[in-house]
Amino acid sequence: MSATTARPVTTASAPATVTRALVAAETRRMLRNPVPWGCLALSVWAMWTVRPEPGEWPGSSYEGIMPAVAPFLFGISVAAALPFHRARHDVAPAAPVSEARRTLARLLAALPFVVVAAAYAVLVAWREREIGGLWIGMEPGRTTEALHTTAELAQIVALALVAVALGAALGRRTSRLVAVVPALFVLWFVVSVYWLFGQAAVTPFSVIQVQPVHLPAGTPSTDPLSLPSDWLLVGAPHTTDGGWQRQLVSEALAWWHNMWLLGLAALLLGVAWPRSGRRALLAVGTVLAVAGIVGQHVVIP
Repeated sequence: MSATTARPVTTASAPATVTRALVAAETRRMLRNPVPWGCLALSVWAMWTVRPEPGEWPGSSYEGIMPAVAPFLFGISVAAALPFHRARHDVAPAAPVSEARRTLARLLAALPFVVVAAAYAVLVAWREREIGGLWIGMEPGRTTEALHTTAELAQIVALALVAVALGAALGRRTSRLVAVVPALFVLWFVVSVYWLFGQAAVTPFSVIQVQPVHLPAGTPSTDPLSLPSDWLLVGAPHTTDGGWQRQLVSEALAWWHNMWLLGLAALLLGVAWPRSGRRALLAVGTVLAVAGIVGQHVVIP
């Protein structure tokens, strides 16, 4: 007669096993939430309806693509907020699983939404090519084949990280769940109103950065043919002073903005994280955010 014994779980492998189990459980809960999927459908519909139209405001079709992702970002934040609100109180120090590990598991469980955001960015790139490009500027400086740069499309992924972090922070630190969802709706609605951030002075601080940025180019008496031929121009009646403005699209600006978004995400995670490790996240977030803001101001002419 022989006896078999279960192989003991080593001390080193136990935390990893527990983390995987927590991630799997939280992932199932988040993916079953209908809110992000309904919001994703709304974002896809809003993006799909954007196309150049004769007589449109110069650049409006190009500007309309990015804000369309706002409903999906709201849905991601809601999905992330629920598990963080459910476990918003710190566990006892003697608990078998630390609060830091539980927090990490919840964040990892939200990563599938970041992957979906990357797929959405790919869909945006394909859609723009399928309709032949977008329009920016007016004669004599104009293009009808504009496509969002890689950096601008990568912003969608960075925004998904911000959405996860924002939901985690509000879910963790708000005492009543009934206040979390309206707060998230208002926040994502405000940042999606892109024309509030269209001026060079405030563009670096935007969350959803929408290019082109409008820069002064000339007075009403300026001959547009005297301006650089590669500038995308807009003039009367689309300017307040009747002069000429340059519509700037900068990939470097978008990359620096993505750094600002990563810093913002780290700062929000610092708010959601337990005391242990919070300072490191806040420090990293501050460095990235400041570097991103400074870099954007340097890039804008």
